[in-house]
Amino acid sequence: MKRLKLALCFLFILGLCLGSVACGEPEPATDTKGTQPSSDVASTEENIPDPPKPVLYENPLTGLMAEANNVGARPVAIMLNNIKQALPQEGISDVDILLECLVEGGITRLMGIVSDCKSLEEIGSIRSSRPYYLDFAQAFDAIYCHAGGSTEAYNQIASRRINNVDGVKKDPLDVYYRDPQRLETMALEHTMMTTGEGIAKSIEHFKYRTTLREDFESPISFPAADTSVPVGTDDALHVYIPVSSYQKVDYVYDAEAKEYLRYQHDGNKHVDGNNGEQLSFKNIIVLFCATRTMEEKLLNITTTGTGTGYLISEGKYTTITWSRTDRDGNLTLTDTSGEPLVLNRGKTAINVCPKTVEKNVNMNAVDRAMKP
Repeated sequence: MKRLKLALCFLFILGLCLGSVACGEPEPATDTKGTQPSSDVASTEENIPDPPKPVLYENPLTGLMAEANNVGARPVAIMLNNIKQALPQEGISDVDILLECLVEGGITRLMGIVSDCKSLEEIGSIRSSRPYYLDFAQAFDAIYCHAGGSTEAYNQIASRRINNVDGVKKDPLDVYYRDPQRLETMALEHTMMTTGEGIAKSIEHFKYRTTLREDFESPISFPAADTSVPVGTDDALHVYIPVSSYQKVDYVYDAEAKEYLRYQHDGNKHVDGNNGEQLSFKNIIVLFCATRTMEEKLLNITTTGTGTGYLISEGKYTTITWSRTDRDGNLTLTDTSGEPLVLNRGKTAINVCPKTVEKNVNMNAVDRAMKP
């Protein structure tokens, strides 16, 4: 009887095993080493979600898409050295708009206008203010960054209540500093630097307004869609601007990139010392303003009233008109039909020149040899 029970149990177990095989239940798979793969790992890998795509916003100074949302926010305008002995500048390729004006002695200074100052690393060298740079900073409602200034510039900063970050008289957070490498090879006045993070800390410290004023209207705009804006029918393949006997600027059109490469100081590439990149721009705006020399060889540049200029983009150019009633008010740029100026999306260079320079500007100076 005991043996009969054992036999029945054996048959029962055997039947269960055969039934499993018959129902198609697979045996566990093994890899080449005879170990079973982990179904948990495979499942986890299959379920890893894709990283979220960053939300992009239109940069109001370039029309290009960026991660920083600066729509309605105030930009910063940074005074930059441009004398030969102070080159190369650092961080200059990161600015959205580069504006150039004469100062005394035929030299120029640059003002870099940036929508998102926090994105800047080191930038400089920083130089001092002149009154008409204040006017152009105000045209973009920008917070003005400089290191010193003429007596009249300081007077106007005070009387016009210009929001400014000064590296000489007003830097309690020490956001400006002397670059030790520059100190080894350059005069002291060519060595002052700052960072975007430092500028942002100063803006917070002084509690400056960080949104555009209610009545602000930008002098530039961009098309509603990502399309090319026709500028004109006349070619502008090598733009030559003899600003002074000291400073001559060339913009050479790169047809493949559809941008203009900048050269200055008679044919030298204008490069950023941080990355070695040559500066390039989608748009070039030239504005002609009445300019005269005052006492101590300082200049007075008239930025109110009306005047003429050029818009240059994608190998073509057209004449434009500028107008302004108030040095702290809106600057209006219009095309030949009187409509507000619409630019192609990208960075813009603005050259403010004496009226006497207009007759010497050449849009196709193809015989000018640039240095490699």
